Amino acid sequence: MRLCVSVHASPGVGFFNEEFCLYRPSERSGEDVDIILTRLREVKAFQRFPPPLLLQICATAFYECLEKGITLFRQGDIGTSWYAVLSGSLDVKVSETANHQDAVTICTLGIGTAFGESILDNTPRHATIVSRETSELLRIEQREFKSLWEKYRQSLAGLLAPPYGAMESGSNNDRLTDKDNMNSDSANKVHNKIPSEKLQRAGKVLRNAILSRAPHMIRDRKYHLKTYRQCCVGTELVDWLVLQSACVLTRSHAVGMWQALLEEGVLNHVDQELGFQDKYLFYRFLDDEEEDTPLPSEDEKRESEEELPETILFLAQIGPDALLRMILRKSPGQRTGDDLEIIYDELLHIKALAHLSNTVKRELASVVIFESHAKAGTVLFNQGEEGTSWYIIQKGSVNVVIYGKVRCGCA
Repeated sequence: MRLCVSVHASPGVGFFNEEFCLYRPSERSGEDVDIILTRLREVKAFQRFPPPLLLQICATAFYECLEKGITLFRQGDIGTSWYAVLSGSLDVKVSETANHQDAVTICTLGIGTAFGESILDNTPRHATIVSRETSELLRIEQREFKSLWEKYRQSLAGLLAPPYGAMESGSNNDRLTDKDNMNSDSANKVHNKIPSEKLQRAGKVLRNAILSRAPHMIRDRKYHLKTYRQCCVGTELVDWLVLQSACVLTRSHAVGMWQALLEEGVLNHVDQELGFQDKYLFYRFLDDEEEDTPLPSEDEKRESEEELPETILFLAQIGPDALLRMILRKSPGQRTGDDLEIIYDELLHIKALAHLSNTVKRELASVVIFESHAKAGTVLFNQGEEGTSWYIIQKGSVNVVIYGKVRCGCA
């Protein structure tokens, strides 16, 4: 049986621009799967998935189109499917009472976000989901999603919307990561955000300097019969940076400097899977992501040479923090002895921990996990919820709100 869904969307809206027809998953041909795969690769969030996972999604997923104002499911319902947003957006509404009329919108889910993971343990839906505009969804039924989750948990976790108590108000794509997966490798993936102007300039200066001083470092490379265009090797980048300035103290210091660029998307792993490593891994500058990027002119090379010392000094200052964040994103079992020493050294400088013994601080170094909440208004947890974690504020501040009482701030 063939399922045909006609999408009628306003200009600029719509993942599929014409009638999109899907056979039931069990009836799809290889050509059908290829067509779906091509469309999914247009969604940036899916580009990070390993090919076997993408193929299984293409073979098992259903397509749904919702008009504006349609309720997909309600808070308290028992779910049967997991969803990913292909186009449009959906409001997440939560009610503190049994009356759905009291529900308030706490955030909006945009393209590339996913939700519905409550089907993993058959718990009731945490929130009501309503289409904010004409929206297209990918839907995977419970049995198939559980099977995918068992095989590809780390990849899928990067898309999941967390329980409603930890969502950001008014955010489209910058959702908090599920706490259960904060320490997975998915947390090391490249952030989908616009780089800061200063770091973007730093990346351009380094790229131009490399093309001027060691142009052989940026070239097409082959690995396992696959060609990776215009990329560098991690170990070579570290070697080069250490030789440029005495302010680059160690190889791990250089790793942190490159990681600072990677966090902002100025430098990327070719498969966008890893944090920066001093290994034979391929990385590409943002300027080389587009094909046929022109080489820097002589004037640009000269400007970069003049800016290089200041650029390296800037990265040397922010590199240690980037290195620490990368280490804290590792699961405790993956941390090396050097990693633990770096975390321990940081804990020694936290005033709130001064009363703890060094033995306790070393124990903390082996279990502490990094969380970053970039936007004001993020709800870390709600009053009345059972606690699962203890927190140290490294930078920034939080507000504590107790219902019926005044608000206080913690720095």
